[in-house]
Amino acid sequence: MTEKWNIKLTVGLFLLAFFVLIGLFGSFIAPYPTDYKVKVGYMETDKGKEFVAPPLAPSADYLFGTDKWGKDILSLILHGAKYTVFTVLIVAAVRLLTGGIAGVLGGLAAKGKNKGKQGRITLLTSIPPVMIIYFIMLGININSSLSTFSLIMIQGVLMAALGVPGVYNVVYSKTAEIKENLYIMASVTLGGNKSHILKKHIWPILKGDFIILYLNETIQVLHLMGQLAIFNLFFGGTMFQPDFSTYISMTNEWSGLIGQSRSFMSYSQWILIYPLIAFILFLLSFYLISQGLSEQSRKSHRKNTYI
Repeated sequence: MTEKWNIKLTVGLFLLAFFVLIGLFGSFIAPYPTDYKVKVGYMETDKGKEFVAPPLAPSADYLFGTDKWGKDILSLILHGAKYTVFTVLIVAAVRLLTGGIAGVLGGLAAKGKNKGKQGRITLLTSIPPVMIIYFIMLGININSSLSTFSLIMIQGVLMAALGVPGVYNVVYSKTAEIKENLYIMASVTLGGNKSHILKKHIWPILKGDFIILYLNETIQVLHLMGQLAIFNLFFGGTMFQPDFSTYISMTNEWSGLIGQSRSFMSYSQWILIYPLIAFILFLLSFYLISQGLSEQSRKSHRKNTYI
């Protein structure tokens, strides 16, 4: 069991660290700038002079190939990494901090019949967030007059806000449940205030759950970005070209690269496959860490039970 957990956690942390580094330095190590395009025309090749036109298959010059516009796929992935990686990490953190703090305070204040019940924030959690964001962003995200930064902030705030109720309800219920333990009730009887109860009794139990909850939120944010990309609502803005009926991501974030490349499933598959691999591996890093920590927690619980 220990070996299995170590493998999951080690691989997950390695992948996450790798993607964070790519997010930080990807734009600096990208082979080509975002506006670079392969020139169409006759070029000297190993077979002599040939007519070259994108999309180009993977080669020594373009490791991941190019898209139909002649843009280097590897460069697009590296330039878009910061938008994918840090959006997920930041939005999940805002969800956790906002909903977590509110949930702990609500759970501590719960009395009588309210103990153990979830909070009253249920309307937003009953509607899929993708639907709410879709109808809000539909009119402002495509060929928008707003700046990329403004679109990032608007969609980021929406994704964070719509995840807060779910976090709140989970933390509220967990806090109220912990309060029912006899040793906490005894501490209250002996004069322990809420600050003491939180610091000495509740937080030591909740902190492990907060880590797992954060990882789950990162996975949900990635899913949400992917779902929006299916509807051509790419994070940071979408450019629609009516002459070609084509939607293009303004930031090259990975779900956007996947969404704009869906038509290449039957030919020139590298245009879709490489962004998809990056997206899946990033998602997998959080899943492996979450699974590893969950297994560790269960093993520790069984060990304490036997003792």
